Amino acid sequence: MLKTGFRFISSSAAAVAFAGCMLCHAAFSATAGAERFYIGTYTSDTSQGIYQSSLDLGSGTVGPTNLAGAAANPSYVVLHPSGNFLYAVNEETGGYVVAFSVNRTNGTLTQLNQQPSQGDSPCHLAIDSAGRNVMVANYASGSVTVFPIQTNGQLGAATAHIQHPGSSPHAHCSVFDASNQYVLVCDLGLDRIFCYQFNSLQGTLATNSIPWTSVTTGAGPRHLAFDPQFRRAYVLCQLNSTIVSFNYDSTNGVLNPFQTNSSLPSGWTGDNAAAEIAVHPSGRFLYASNRGFNSIAVFAIDPATGLLTPVQQQSVGTTPRQFAIDPTGAFCIVADQDSNDIRIYAVDLQTGLLTPNGQMLYVSQPVCILPLITQPPQPVLTLQSTATNTLQINVGNALDLLSYNLEQAPCLPPATNWTPLASGLRGQTNFILTSSVPQNFFRVSVTTNF
Repeated sequence: MLKTGFRFISSSAAAVAFAGCMLCHAAFSATAGAERFYIGTYTSDTSQGIYQSSLDLGSGTVGPTNLAGAAANPSYVVLHPSGNFLYAVNEETGGYVVAFSVNRTNGTLTQLNQQPSQGDSPCHLAIDSAGRNVMVANYASGSVTVFPIQTNGQLGAATAHIQHPGSSPHAHCSVFDASNQYVLVCDLGLDRIFCYQFNSLQGTLATNSIPWTSVTTGAGPRHLAFDPQFRRAYVLCQLNSTIVSFNYDSTNGVLNPFQTNSSLPSGWTGDNAAAEIAVHPSGRFLYASNRGFNSIAVFAIDPATGLLTPVQQQSVGTTPRQFAIDPTGAFCIVADQDSNDIRIYAVDLQTGLLTPNGQMLYVSQPVCILPLITQPPQPVLTLQSTATNTLQINVGNALDLLSYNLEQAPCLPPATNWTPLASGLRGQTNFILTSSVPQNFFRVSVTTNF
């Protein structure tokens, strides 16, 4: 079951049994899991809209690519928290926001309706955490608009619209905070990150008490990524290829800068336009794409301070406009706009380093990647006696992003009433019980921290 922020819970089918002091040894196999990813494109060449492919989380291999839904220039796509609806921009002058229903079995998309974006060249979408509204950033006209999501997934008429001031505003992204009461908007043309107070029930925006935070003149703030705890925000500036790190005050929506890093290697002086930024689901690493130098820059994040340390420049295809760290944190999927390909990189979960795994797809002008889990990774369970009258259930945890919960029941399905017995910390791999526990059957549920 997919929920906001790629967090979902899936119950394992594996159960182990024991009675009294008779302890047995058992092992259950795991499934590595699988995901689908949607590909937004520009349709000025041969692309026809939104494509989809699949990724095997065990082998890292990709499946065939096919057209999921026809659309004009769907350069940014987002998925509703329910997983039942997808929304795309139509990045044109006088563009649209388009709603689709999602076939959960095969991933195909069926258009529901569309609404004018009320601006030119809409380039980014965000859905609030309640799943009630879609917010679009209109790049060419420098404005943001909010549309309510109806129960059938269709978009209602706009409930809020704000035009940024000045002669050259260029709104490029909007990001809701954890409280869903503030939304931050990067304006590339004004060198500002605006903050608006947001009402999810009404779909309205109000100017915050501190309306914006400025960055260096000419920097061009493009995209923003929070860390998993929403303590810090990292802003990628397109025009001067820098990453500005901010502490975030969730009580008033205010950003306070504490560090600036280049997304480029020291000494490189060619033309470059930074594009996408993402924080790893573990919160330990940050990634940013460079168009010109054509790389994904990798940084380690100090967990105590949020300070960034550069650790890698991974070469990619031509013009990596967008990429995504998959929900498990194990892979980086890169859309190379001008080499017309999608490339897959394995993520080292200890260092954050990227390694190409040799998998590549050819898609005309790919510019957006949206991955989602279709089959969650399941654990390997082993059962063994560790001491007198004790039982140890070990969980084979391939990813340190997973957490597990131990449940118990007096009998197996269909007459089953599973009750919680113990909750594991993230990365915990063992549960130790005494054999005096009265129930005879146990199972481990997987909690993916996405």
